[in-house]
Amino acid sequence: MKTHVDSGNSILQISMESQENTSANSIKSRPINQRKRLSPAQRRKQITQEAVTLITQYGSYGFPMQALADAVGMTLPGLNHYVKNREELLSLVIETFYDSEEGNAHTTLGAAISHCDQTDSATKERRHLPGTLHETVRFNAKRPELVALFMRLAIEASDPKHPAHEFYQNRHNSILIDMTSVDWELPEEYRDPERLHDLIVTAFFAMDGVQIQSLTNPNESMMQLWERAEHILFPSPTWDGYR
Repeated sequence: MKTHVDSGNSILQISMESQENTSANSIKSRPINQRKRLSPAQRRKQITQEAVTLITQYGSYGFPMQALADAVGMTLPGLNHYVKNREELLSLVIETFYDSEEGNAHTTLGAAISHCDQTDSATKERRHLPGTLHETVRFNAKRPELVALFMRLAIEASDPKHPAHEFYQNRHNSILIDMTSVDWELPEEYRDPERLHDLIVTAFFAMDGVQIQSLTNPNESMMQLWERAEHILFPSPTWDGYR
């Protein structure tokens, strides 16, 4: 009889241990972001970062919003609390990542301007205008999906009701002010503020054209096209020593 009781107790103990292990494994298998409470700002940043990953893999319209909700451990209604629709999501991605240092994008234009604004000798080489623009195009060539998204939204955002309308309306002047305020090392003839202004505006015309053409012309890469433009914008010998 004792043996029977001991056997029963052993079975009960094994059963309890099994349940505890199952419970522990269940906890471990839950997505971390289902357990972690995030502030609204942290949640929006998380959503944006995951969206960039999906855009890179599948394109701007190649993934369902449910896939993004799953990636951040939320329900679709929960996701919609932070981004109402795809247009708002894509606008948030561009506003967060395209010109900033978010996501370690240290060679985006905004980051490049920020670094160029330093005047100590250790960063002096960063204040060459042709080199800064070259590095920006080089970085953009590595993220064609975001470039395509940026160009597409630029057209769609001409509608005042579009969520990215204000961003695009303000971006041109903001970038231009930042670019003309940098203490660039320039050839003498381009130290005139008006001529520098015209050069920077023209460079951005060329950059937009290069990006569009690289997305539609498979024969030349974005960098190959920009190198063509550089010969016209920054010709030798005028710009030798200022690249």
